[in-house]
Amino acid sequence: MVATDEIDPIVGKKIGLLGAVALVVGNAISVTMFLLPAHLMADGVGPSIVPAVVFAALPMVFGVIVMIQLGAALPVAGGGYVYPSRLIGPFWGFSVPWVVVPTIWFGLVYTAHGFAEYARFFVDVPLELLIVAVLLAFVLLNLRGISIVTTVQFALVSIIVGGMLLFIVPGAFHVDFANYTPVFPEGYGPFVVATISLFIGMYGFNLAIDIGEELEDPERNVPRVLVYSMVVGMSLMIGIVVIAVGVMHWTELAGLEAGIAMVALEFLPWWASGFVALAAVVGGLTTVNTLIVTYSREIMRAARDDVFPAALAKLHPEHQSPNRAVLLLGVPPLVIVPFTPSPSLLAPGLGLVLLYAFFLLSVAAWRLPAMFPDRYRNAHVKLPRTALMLVAIGGGVSTVVFWLLLSSQLPWMGLLILGWIALGYPVFRYRLTQFERRGIDLRERLRTLDDHEQITHSPDPGEQPDAVTSGE
Repeated sequence: MVATDEIDPIVGKKIGLLGAVALVVGNAISVTMFLLPAHLMADGVGPSIVPAVVFAALPMVFGVIVMIQLGAALPVAGGGYVYPSRLIGPFWGFSVPWVVVPTIWFGLVYTAHGFAEYARFFVDVPLELLIVAVLLAFVLLNLRGISIVTTVQFALVSIIVGGMLLFIVPGAFHVDFANYTPVFPEGYGPFVVATISLFIGMYGFNLAIDIGEELEDPERNVPRVLVYSMVVGMSLMIGIVVIAVGVMHWTELAGLEAGIAMVALEFLPWWASGFVALAAVVGGLTTVNTLIVTYSREIMRAARDDVFPAALAKLHPEHQSPNRAVLLLGVPPLVIVPFTPSPSLLAPGLGLVLLYAFFLLSVAAWRLPAMFPDRYRNAHVKLPRTALMLVAIGGGVSTVVFWLLLSSQLPWMGLLILGWIALGYPVFRYRLTQFERRGIDLRERLRTLDDHEQITHSPDPGEQPDAVTSGE
């Protein structure tokens, strides 16, 4: 099944395991981890940022396990859209790109802002000019396709990992443990906001389930990519926060521009601190790059189903990139650069949207064995059903708790996001009605996978594709 005869049914170019790990690590280790500590210190989080980064990792551990199971059973393009659509209901799948697209417009500007802030460690160039330049560069790069994107990403991630290790390893010998107290200098509110904000950087592992179709041997490699990326990414992200707070008192770090690089000057020579700053700059580049990769695939896959305009599913004939989806994500941020709020406000908003998307993935994992029993049974990685249920519950409950905690600090933002999701329902119903008038049952289409996604393993004798029943 494809949405129309004109839509390209599958991305033809493939990337290997190592390239995919580079993409996911570069997406997870964003400039957020270099940028947020100083911004959150200015909001009074103090040393509680250390337990905050650990707490932020907990729901992501559940999330990675959930994504490993979903990715092993259903390795598809745009998994963040497909899993809620097929395993929960059509509207819930639609709601993911519906809420994500405007969020990523601001998210791209936020990430590019972090790049620009650290780039000014080296050059005195207006902030907005740097933001526009990096956004434009990576929109153009993504129009060239996944192969060149992966090559560039691999080189950039090498710099990130090297710079973070250069900060963490020698920095561990310059930690003053007195800097970790008092843990909550201005109460628990800033700690809650910090936990959710730091969760943003850790959510980047979801890229693995959105490029499934573009991976070589995706059934085997999606779980491997997630495991390898989680070990590398989480270790480095937690390490950089712990060392930064231990080396410099939080009141000195608060609001410091290029904060991690300035901390590095406390124990590293200027050239080494410059390399740490370069790693932060590159962190902004890789995240801008992979945000476009990730969510353009979700838009492309939703467009194949016609829940978004089918034109957005078209691939470039030479580069095999979803170029129209890339432009939908990449052009609006160029316009809104002068109007975006501060990074400390953007981060919690992004966190709330990502928590919503992750909650849907947890529900999807719960329903996987019932909805696609053959795919679950024959997956190369299969959690025992009881373990999968527990992980799904852990992921779902933790995201709800995180959502409520953050919404208690910024209630207007939570209401704004819920209102936008609710507004999507009449839009979705209108789309269904349009197709009903043409004699097409769009909901029936959204109960099955595309033809090339139906069976990817070697079926047992007599095995038939899963029959799926899904409500709205």
